[in-house]
Amino acid sequence: MVSRHATSLELLIPGAAAMAVGSVVVVAVAVPEVSERVAAMAGLTALIGLIVRRPVAAGVAGLIGWFLTTGFLVNGLGELTFTTADWSRLALLTGAGLVGAAMRSPMPLRVSAWVPVVTAYRPIDRFAHHKTLS
Repeated sequence: MVSRHATSLELLIPGAAAMAVGSVVVVAVAVPEVSERVAAMAGLTALIGLIVRRPVAAGVAGLIGWFLTTGFLVNGLGELTFTTADWSRLALLTGAGLVGAAMRSPMPLRVSAWVPVVTAYRPIDRFAHHKTLS
């Protein structure tokens, strides 16, 4: 039996990859400078992370975005290079996707075991409460 989480990732990862390809096409047409292209791809990768909401799919979108950015927006004709700047771009794009996914992820109410969490609201009688305070 396939879990619901695995099935959703099977759909989200190709969807995130398709959005990364579309982002590269839009950036290649609209943005002329290399540094502006990388910044635009980082923003679009964060937006993809916001849309897919899963860190794995957002990380894959960042990785695919890096391949396409390095191959087509920075270098020409799909040539991948592995310089220091390329590794920095990989960290930037993957991190942007993960930050975008983290912004939409549900946050836990309890940080650790020693932080108390209110689980139920118990109404109190106002008059009885005020009498005990005075």
